[in-house]
Amino acid sequence: MNQFKTYTKRLGVCLMLLLTGPMAFAQAESEIMSFSLNTTELMIVLVLIVMLLVLLVAFYLLVILQVMVREDAMRKAKEKGVEYVEEPSAWSTFYAGLTDAVPIEKEATIELDHDYDGIKELDNHLPPWWKYMFYASIVFAVVYMFMYHVSGSLPLQTQEYEIAMAEAQANMSESEAGSSIDESNIVFSDDPAVLASGKTVYERNCVACHKAAGEGGIGPNLTDEYWLHGGSIQDIYNTIKNGVPDKGMIAWGDVLSPTKMNDVASYIETLKGTNPANAKAPQGELYKEEAIEVAEQEETATE
Repeated sequence: MNQFKTYTKRLGVCLMLLLTGPMAFAQAESEIMSFSLNTTELMIVLVLIVMLLVLLVAFYLLVILQVMVREDAMRKAKEKGVEYVEEPSAWSTFYAGLTDAVPIEKEATIELDHDYDGIKELDNHLPPWWKYMFYASIVFAVVYMFMYHVSGSLPLQTQEYEIAMAEAQANMSESEAGSSIDESNIVFSDDPAVLASGKTVYERNCVACHKAAGEGGIGPNLTDEYWLHGGSIQDIYNTIKNGVPDKGMIAWGDVLSPTKMNDVASYIETLKGTNPANAKAPQGELYKEEAIEVAEQEETATE
């Protein structure tokens, strides 16, 4: 019964530390946590805490069960007037198998004939866990030698360095090519590769506010003829690049390369007139490409 009380007190202390520790940390770091954890991450943390509590309670119940079984066995042995001998636990059996240690009371069985001033030598062997790791290292060395130096199926460090440098050079060339794109020279592209890239960028970054088909959600509808910040390809690129801080849209120019912004702007152009279901009501001013072209032609003729 005393052991039961001891384990109960230990469990209480663990629960207090587990519950009060995160609360104190959350109070001290509330500002940091508010920026570093979103809703999904917070739910994951809470689920992990609950799982830890469940495991702790399960471990406590197992310990209590073990104590009750031991006390019952001791009581029965006392009633029969025999000495109670506790059977070794699974952990002690497993540990003994790993170490292969000889108990002190049985050391006489492994004594050698060597005797130096009364100091005797024991014939202790290397523990099995050490031998197993040694054998595993030999197997690993053979496999490593074959994979890297014989078959050549995996690159060596020098080859990995050359591959990484080539990829960096390719990325640098792509970045330099895309850095020349801006609002002044961007044009719509119906290249399937460009539209596929733009669709990928849209699905990763824009769906949350504009929905999958561009019908609008938190953000405006991208499929009608009304635009809050201009509907030309240049205006769309400029909106993506500089964002709309007042409406909660970040400046994607700090995140996406000019090439990626060009791709997604071209993809958004393809959404015009698609008329998806549940489209958001029009917002902003009417924009039509034909009307703009006519106005530009009239202005040019006047000049």
